[in-house]
Amino acid sequence: MSAEPTEAAPPIPTARQPRSLLALVTGGMGLSMFVLYAIGALGPFLIEDLGLSSARLGLLTAVTFGTATVLSLFAGQVTELLGGRRAFTLLLLLVAADFTLLAATGSYAFLLIALVLGGVAQSLANPSTNKLIAVHVPVERKAFAVGVKQSGVPLAAFTAGLALPTLAGAMSWRAALALVVPVALAAAATAAMLPRDAVRPERFRLSLPAAPNLPTRWLMAVSLCVGCGLAALNTYLPLYAHQRLSMGERGSGALIAAIGVSGIASRLLWSRLSDRLDVTRSLIILAAAAVVSGALIPAATAATWLVWAGAVGLGCSAAAANAVSMVAVTKGSGFGTTGHASAMVSMGFFAGFVVGPLAFGLLVDATGGFAAGWVLVTAVFTVAGLCSWGGRHIIRDSM
Repeated sequence: MSAEPTEAAPPIPTARQPRSLLALVTGGMGLSMFVLYAIGALGPFLIEDLGLSSARLGLLTAVTFGTATVLSLFAGQVTELLGGRRAFTLLLLLVAADFTLLAATGSYAFLLIALVLGGVAQSLANPSTNKLIAVHVPVERKAFAVGVKQSGVPLAAFTAGLALPTLAGAMSWRAALALVVPVALAAAATAAMLPRDAVRPERFRLSLPAAPNLPTRWLMAVSLCVGCGLAALNTYLPLYAHQRLSMGERGSGALIAAIGVSGIASRLLWSRLSDRLDVTRSLIILAAAAVVSGALIPAATAATWLVWAGAVGLGCSAAAANAVSMVAVTKGSGFGTTGHASAMVSMGFFAGFVVGPLAFGLLVDATGGFAAGWVLVTAVFTVAGLCSWGGRHIIRDSM
């Protein structure tokens, strides 16, 4: 019988420990998601070098997050069994192995196989980092800590969008990806020196997790829609800018960087605001802003500056939604244990990352243009807003 995971009582941290821990988990979150932004930023290079269609480019993202979606069923249990330190160290080692294989790839099929390993790492990202925060950060600082940690994801977008196209142009896209390996290994060595969890299950058998409760299922649905739209944007926005707006590889990649810069600020801001606003109200506002921002991108064919406004707006809205969700599961008792709830909500988010790029790519190939894809993005953000509105009573009744 599997052990029921329980939260360890957080030790009183030193003044220095939370800062060093936050820097590490922030970097770890960025590394776990770096492959998504790398595929988007290097999309024009991959299509030219490997002769890919739009749908096959989307399949790269889908394979990674499809793996993460399935393994998220068990990631919470694995995190509870190993403890936050070991699970987080394993995540970073998997990232290093993934980018080693990506840099060595010589074919599209091998690229797909390598990206499966990236999905394994991503499944551990939120459960392990949330567990470390739940155990080692004082209650009054948890919301801010989660916001800082989640800002690692848009930081990865900024780094990938700004650096990878330039590095790929100077060397090759494989050499650019290889530079991630020593960074991940150094982070893994540092993570191995973190303190152990105070409490771990005495008896444990890996099994299918218990069905998520109603608040968690609601948050999974919202995350599914947000992930669908956000992944489609991160995968195809540079390609759209390159092919339809005649922007070069560097300018197209810089759009991902723009989402990253605005996403860092917005995740920190919204994590602080989530202490004052309930989670449903925050998600409603973010979904509405994502709809408006997403609509600016297809309008950029008439005025190119609109694509920049749309990218910044999406960083301020859709990119911040997952941070709000993670604050909710870390602080809110209505979602159950941190590891289990984090894994389930991540599963919904990753499922969106599977559906979004695949659907967008198929629409582009079927219609010969990007218009239908942007309609899809607007539609899923709209549904996310409607789900958020519908969940306000669920959250209020469960807390």
